[in-house]
Amino acid sequence: MHARIDEVKRQKAFPFFRPFENFGPRVKVGHGSYLNFTSNDYLGLSQHPTLIRAANRGTTAYGTGLGSARPQATSIRHRLLEERLAAWLRKDACAVFTTGYQSLVGTLASFLDGETSVILDKLSHASIIDGVMLAQGLHPDLEVRWFGHNKPSSLERALSTAENAKKLVVVEGLYSVDGDLAPLADFVTLCKRYGAAIMVDDAHGLGTLGPTGRGVAELHGVLHEIDLLVGTFSKSFGTVGGFVVADETLIDYMKLTARPFMFSASLPLAQVEAALAALDFIEKDPTYRRRLNWNTEYFRSGLRELGADLGESTTNITPIMLRDETLTMKAAAYLFHGAGVIMMPFVHPGVPEGTERLRCNVTAAHTEAQMGYTLEALARVGGMLGFLPKSATGRGSTWQKAMWLIDHKVDSVRNGGPAHVAHELFGASKRACGWVRDRVADASSQKAR
Repeated sequence: MHARIDEVKRQKAFPFFRPFENFGPRVKVGHGSYLNFTSNDYLGLSQHPTLIRAANRGTTAYGTGLGSARPQATSIRHRLLEERLAAWLRKDACAVFTTGYQSLVGTLASFLDGETSVILDKLSHASIIDGVMLAQGLHPDLEVRWFGHNKPSSLERALSTAENAKKLVVVEGLYSVDGDLAPLADFVTLCKRYGAAIMVDDAHGLGTLGPTGRGVAELHGVLHEIDLLVGTFSKSFGTVGGFVVADETLIDYMKLTARPFMFSASLPLAQVEAALAALDFIEKDPTYRRRLNWNTEYFRSGLRELGADLGESTTNITPIMLRDETLTMKAAAYLFHGAGVIMMPFVHPGVPEGTERLRCNVTAAHTEAQMGYTLEALARVGGMLGFLPKSATGRGSTWQKAMWLIDHKVDSVRNGGPAHVAHELFGASKRACGWVRDRVADASSQKAR
C-alpha cells in the first residue's frame, strides 16, 4: 500500500486530507479555489447563520465542554433534543451520542449477545461492522450472518437458517457509497415473518427523503415498524453527533450499557443547539429539501445525457462508475488540477475491485451555474480519458456555458483572494511562456529544413 500511496502522491493525485480554509459548496485549498462535491452537508445548513448563532449561544451558556460523560453530564438541552427527536420520528425515547459512529457501535454492542443471530447486508458501513466485532469480542457465540446487498430473497435464506430464536437484521436506509435505497417494506415483512427485530441506520436519508424528511422508512411507509432507528447530525443537520430512537425500555437499557454512551464525553452544547436549530428547519421549512431534490434531478439528468454510468444510485449521492483504479484516480486529479472541481475517488479496498468510481454528492447549496460548469468539466475530462464519449457536452447553450465559466472564475477570486489571483497569473504566464517557446522551436525547426 505504501508504494501505491507514494506513486499517487508523486503524480499529484493523492485526494485525501486536503486542508480546507473554509467549508461549503466552494472551498479554498492552498492557493486554489474549488467546487466541492464531497460534502455530506446535504441541506447546506452547516453554514447557515441561524445554526452558527445557535452554536454560539450554546458555547456562551455552557462553555466549550461539559467535562464528563452523559451519566453525570446531561444538560436540559440534551434532554430537550432527545425529546424532540423521539417525537419527530414517532418513537418513545431517544439517546444522543457524541458521534454517529458511536451511536451505531454502542447500540449493537448493547443488544447483541451469544444467544442472538445478527444478519447484515454485505455492503454494511464500517461502523456497523465495528459494532458487531465489538459485540463478538464480548460474546464469542454471537452468530453473524450476511445477505446479498438489498436482496430480500437472500435475507430470507439467512433468516430461515439462523441458529438462534433472537434475530436482529441491520441495514442502512440510503447507502452512502452506492446511493441506492434499501427495500425496507420487503425487509420489514420478512422480519415479521421470522420473528426478527430490524435496525435501520438512516444517517444519509433522515432530513432529505420522505414526504416530511423522516427518511427512507417514511418514504416506504414503514416508519412505525422500525425497532431501532439510528441517525446522525453530521449530514442533513449540518453539525456533529448521533442518536438512536426506539421504545423507552430499549433506550433506558442502552443508556446504561452502551460503552460509547457511558464513557465518552457529552456532546458539547454548541452542537446540541445547532442540532435543535437544524431540526426546526427540517420540520418546518421544506424549501431546503425541495432545493436538494431539484438539484439532484438537474445534475443526475445532466450526467445521464453525457452517457455516465450511475450504477444503482437513485439519489443525490451519485457515483460515476469508472470501474478502473488508475482511471478513477486520474479523473479525480484532472478535475481537481484542471477544472477546479473536487470529487472523491473510491477505489479498492474502499469498494470492491471493478467497482471503482467518483462519488459526487449534490447538496441544496450548489447553484445551477456550479452544476452546469461541473457537467461541462466532466464532459471534457471524460472525453479526454475515454470514460465518456468524445462528443459529450454539458447541457446549456454556448452563451450559458460562457456565463457559467465566468461565474466560476469570479467566485474563485472571491473565495481564493489575492493569493489565488497571483497563483492564476503565475500559471497563465507559465503557459504563455511555454506557448511562445514552442512556437519559437517550431519556427527554428522549419528554418533549419
